Amino acid sequence: SSSMDRSLRAGAAVLRRTCARASTSAWTSAWTPTASTPAAAVANAGAGRAGANPNPIFSPVGWGFAASRARGLHGSAPGFMDERFTPVLETPEMDAEYEKLAEEIRRSPKKRQRFLLLEALRGTRLKPLIAASHELLKEEDAYKPRALKTRVIDVNRTCKVTKGGGLMNFTALVVVGNGDGVVGFATGKGKDVAMAVEKAYSRASRSLVYVERFENSTIFHEQQAKHCKTKIKLMPARAGSGLRCNQIVESICEMAGISDISAKVIGSHHPHNTVRACFEALERIKSPADVAAARGATVYRI
Repeated sequence: SSSMDRSLRAGAAVLRRTCARASTSAWTSAWTPTASTPAAAVANAGAGRAGANPNPIFSPVGWGFAASRARGLHGSAPGFMDERFTPVLETPEMDAEYEKLAEEIRRSPKKRQRFLLLEALRGTRLKPLIAASHELLKEEDAYKPRALKTRVIDVNRTCKVTKGGGLMNFTALVVVGNGDGVVGFATGKGKDVAMAVEKAYSRASRSLVYVERFENSTIFHEQQAKHCKTKIKLMPARAGSGLRCNQIVESICEMAGISDISAKVIGSHHPHNTVRACFEALERIKSPADVAAARGATVYRI
């Protein structure tokens, strides 16, 4: 039974390594000793060829983590290591699944063995374990705090009807900012809303603009902008007036740190057009220092 267990572990190690390489060349290619190959390894290889085991996967050779450690592969002592049979250090669940699959292949007929080997190469048996590890990574990333404030403006759902069923996809429009003059927007697509919002946040964080403000509360002057069929008009307001505008412009102003403003949207109220028109108007706002620098004068003369 001990030799059978060693053979099973050896088969699982070879199967694990082969699936990781996603190629069957490691099972069929011949090994050629080099000048640096120890004499003991060459002798062991010759003895293995003399035995002529018809199934090299389940031959009772001591491949695997324990056998390689005994030969000094994972310790401080130098040893011979064939990279085709280097064990892949996976989780205990994956090791158990590989051993189970190796045992099933050993007991199956040849046609069934070919099917199971293809299944192992494609990773069908490990998909639930890999999906579980990916979910854990997503949960860890979800708890990372964001450096910028985020406001979701619009989420659009699309459905592509195919032969196998409907394919759902989501598009999110997100506005980010630090509440102190820095603001940006972007869109993101994903198979769920969370993925779309995360992609949009990542893109918006790389396309930020700075908005000039008067006394950190309102804009310096009136400004108009147009995008497609949407026209927007931004007007400054006295302190304490608040945000007198629609919800989309209000969200953008909150992310930019503007607390007093009056705005009017004329024409199409589509969220994407409204956001782009609002950003065009905010980017055109100039402070007295900007105008003085453009004219080559001082702010006092302006």
